[in-house]
Amino acid sequence: MNRILFYLYLGAAVVIGYLCARRIRTPDDYYVAGRSAGVLYLSGSLLATILGSSAILGSVELGCEKGWAGAWLLVCGAVGLLALLPLVQAVAGFRGYNLSMLIGTFYGESVKKLSGAVIAAAWLGVIGAQIIGAAKITAATCGIPYGWAAAAIGLTLTFYTAAGGQFSIIRTDVLQTLLIFLGILPVAAVLFLRYPSLEAAPMFSPSFTAFDLLAMLFSYSSTFLVGPDIYSRIFCAKDPGTARKAVAVTAVCLIPIAFLLAFIGICGARLHLTGKGAVLFAVASCEFPPQVTLLLYFAMLSAIMSSADTTLFTAGGLLSQFFRGDMESCESVKLTRWCTGLLGALSILIAICCDSILTVLLFALGVYAGAFVVPVLWGLLGGAVDRRFAMGAILAGGVLALAGKILGGTAGNVLHISAFAVNLLILFLGRIPGGSVETDERHV
Repeated sequence: MNRILFYLYLGAAVVIGYLCARRIRTPDDYYVAGRSAGVLYLSGSLLATILGSSAILGSVELGCEKGWAGAWLLVCGAVGLLALLPLVQAVAGFRGYNLSMLIGTFYGESVKKLSGAVIAAAWLGVIGAQIIGAAKITAATCGIPYGWAAAAIGLTLTFYTAAGGQFSIIRTDVLQTLLIFLGILPVAAVLFLRYPSLEAAPMFSPSFTAFDLLAMLFSYSSTFLVGPDIYSRIFCAKDPGTARKAVAVTAVCLIPIAFLLAFIGICGARLHLTGKGAVLFAVASCEFPPQVTLLLYFAMLSAIMSSADTTLFTAGGLLSQFFRGDMESCESVKLTRWCTGLLGALSILIAICCDSILTVLLFALGVYAGAFVVPVLWGLLGGAVDRRFAMGAILAGGVLALAGKILGGTAGNVLHISAFAVNLLILFLGRIPGGSVETDERHV
């Protein structure tokens, strides 16, 4: 029965992708869903994108290990979105299709291509990690061999993403958000009624200090303030006011979800459960009948696919942009579909061949934040800089962030945070009096 439901789920996603593909008439339809998304669709899609396997499982695991500090992960995400609110007007007013194109308006064509290539490469690891997570829980829940599960999920994900573009993603995201809530919220609510007075470590403790929170704000919150997936949603809004409301709604929703997920982890600690990625399902299997565990499985599958499709589409668009600068043509849509298919195939290969690439996933987010957050904010706030300094800031920040992730620990966090300061210093040194830049390469 579980296998049948799994294939029906994938079949429904394929049908949605096919139907959405028939609605594509212009590049705007494909890349930004015709810029027609309202608050419901936009906030639903943002929530689905954010509540991926790393956010949900990471919050539960952190709650199991460190008590209420597990809530900090998504609270930091909400902080990043709230910090984004003053900039939503500028982001939503941009008429391009992705973050790389926005960077190009600040620093020129060469920086646009560099940023697109770096982000696409980093996001390939994120996609592969999501497929691995989906395949593992599918193999455990439905009894399907891991390799076949990875291929089936990856092919379905690639098809509906490449075929329908943002139309497919936004519509599947809303349905997937509903499944996430149906799976996670009742489990947390019932556990709270059963164990209303569980003792746990507070949000700050020797195992999670204020400095740990500061490091999380830099490495995680910053990817919400400046993130290619978040911005891709904002570009789909029908107007800046709609985008602002959707971002605010999403931020408010994340805060109670953060504490519910941390509470599930605390329940796992009470049951003495350990093992990364296993706590959520172990709690469900210990406390609930199999039907609830099955619903939780589909909630997690939805969470993973709703994050992976956005990441895949972002990477496909950036890769096609690297080969073809003009994105406002039907030929660019065809190229993006081919690039999305190629990246999907590579992600499936990574998922089948690799046991786990969680380290790559964490590295990707950290290096991205160190390389791009400060330059994008600098540009949005009207800063002007020579493109050579912009490229230097991106590369130096990325290298320092990578070194910090490799080093790890407190010293690694200090090095990662210093990437933002070095980034800012290089941009400041490259500032040209009068706010002019080399305009021959600017792509507006």
